[in-house]
Amino acid sequence: MIQVPEQIAAVTKAQVEGAVKFATLGLETTEKFVAFQMKHAKAAFGDAVSSAKSFSELKEPAALPDVKSTMVEPAVEKMTAYAKGLYELSASTQAQFSKLVEEQMNSVNKQMLSMLDTAAKNGPAGTELAVSAIKSALAAANTAYDNMSKVTKQAAEMAEANLASVTEGKKKAA
Repeated sequence: MIQVPEQIAAVTKAQVEGAVKFATLGLETTEKFVAFQMKHAKAAFGDAVSSAKSFSELKEPAALPDVKSTMVEPAVEKMTAYAKGLYELSASTQAQFSKLVEEQMNSVNKQMLSMLDTAAKNGPAGTELAVSAIKSALAAANTAYDNMSKVTKQAAEMAEANLASVTEGKKKAA
């Protein structure tokens, strides 16, 4: 006998649990981004106050280039650290969401295959052909997802390499 209502209820329950995981991860990530931004905003404000004080304490205009030069290198380093930290936080978040999506897809695939097998065993004659077609479609979708994941990972690696080269270039320029 096909237990479709129970199987559909199990799939629905798993999807609700997955949605809760996504929402929780989203809130945690938002909290991390806000904390990161606040930390750097406070530091930038402190630097601006310090710079303003340094400029206000100048007694001779000839000292201006010296004051400016002592501020440029630390500012470049801080901007570089900010960009790197923001990228690392983004990359970590993306990896967590990707892992969660992969887990959800694997779970749904297993449940769908189980339901299809049950339907094939208990269905009328000729059901096997329809089940086989659906399984082929699922396999094709999984292959497409795997390819998309690989391309996304390659793009992330390229972005990381570009960030590293830009960071090095900015440090050398300073």
